[in-house]
Amino acid sequence: MLKPIGCLGGTFNPPHTAHFLLAHAALEQLSLGACWLIPAAQPWQKTGVLPAAHRLEMLRHACADDYLNWQASAHTKAYPISVNQIEIDNTLSKTIHTLKALRLTHPETPLVWIMGSDQLSNLATWYEWQSLLDYAHIAVAQRANHTVKPNALPPPVRDFYLQHLTESSNWRNHLNGCFIPLNLPAAATSSSAIRAAIANGVHAADLTELHPSVSKYIHAHRFYIKDAS
Repeated sequence: MLKPIGCLGGTFNPPHTAHFLLAHAALEQLSLGACWLIPAAQPWQKTGVLPAAHRLEMLRHACADDYLNWQASAHTKAYPISVNQIEIDNTLSKTIHTLKALRLTHPETPLVWIMGSDQLSNLATWYEWQSLLDYAHIAVAQRANHTVKPNALPPPVRDFYLQHLTESSNWRNHLNGCFIPLNLPAAATSSSAIRAAIANGVHAADLTELHPSVSKYIHAHRFYIKDAS
């Protein structure tokens, strides 16, 4: 069986250090061969996001900065994180459609969709959510102040989660079908908090949650500033 590939989707509006903290945690804990960052084309559950081209460019900048940190840490392996723009190129807006497309191009590779525990709570709102495990595993990250408590999940999601939850590494022998726990170091960073801070007058360069190249890009384009023309 080929090494699993992690898939971290999101709006990335903007991308920040916690996205990469999650990607690196998944790579290490799940022994992934690679991790793809998959920016959404037009998030169907969100409005008012920046155009995909700008979010894609910021994510590329963030990856470049993270790569420099990777090199500085004297890693001997190839840098394992890359941007996959499948949703933007194909105007895909549903995770199930993305996973179907990825499965067609990677029929023999275990795929692991990475999500936060807060997303799991809302899983029943996702399109064809009960079919997601037909194409991938799902790694659920225990986010700060939002750990997975099965009894607190909505009944359909709770039953589905418990039925497919695994605590062993046997999931690696299958292409799809399991919920996998993923521990994430405490990081309260969120894109919405970053946008709010900038809107309230904080300079992007002063936000340590942003990679330097991303903060420069945001400042140059005057993104997230109130009444920016």
